[in-house]
Amino acid sequence: MKRWTGDTSKLPAAYLKNVIEKMLAYGENVQFSGSGTIEGPNFQVINAAGKKICFNSSYLLIHVDEKEFAGKNSALVYTLEQMQTQLVKLTTPTVKTPAAKRKVAGTASPRGGSALAKAKEAIAIQKYEYYKNNRAELPSDIREHSEEITRMMESGMSAESAFNEAKKLCFEHT
Repeated sequence: MKRWTGDTSKLPAAYLKNVIEKMLAYGENVQFSGSGTIEGPNFQVINAAGKKICFNSSYLLIHVDEKEFAGKNSALVYTLEQMQTQLVKLTTPTVKTPAAKRKVAGTASPRGGSALAKAKEAIAIQKYEYYKNNRAELPSDIREHSEEITRMMESGMSAESAFNEAKKLCFEHT
């Protein structure tokens, strides 16, 4: 079994997306351990109160010894924003252009990433903030509609409107 090196840029995008979904559901911070599989390391999500919930590389709940996330076995604690930024970096293709063609007169290029990547990151942040601020009033299965909420927000809907539409979907299933 190949071990994770501790470099978040080496994590597969699909793995990181699932970690972010767990963070949206359970807490704002994540810490990876040195244990896991080639798909990714075990990780623990940490909420604002410091409570921790651990998952294996298949995103299943696990009970671990405290040593797994301590000392040489642990990585830094990352915020949701850092993980979302890392996901954008992993999923945004980079195109190299000759220096002469990079800047066209009269156009401004966004610093630090493409406009599309910044828009997706802004949507993810708005979605998380709304969820965090309204978690108590939202149905427990709202997380199952995360992708639909994102699509609605990408089409121009506010976070509040997208969540309200998703609430209707939750109640249709019951």
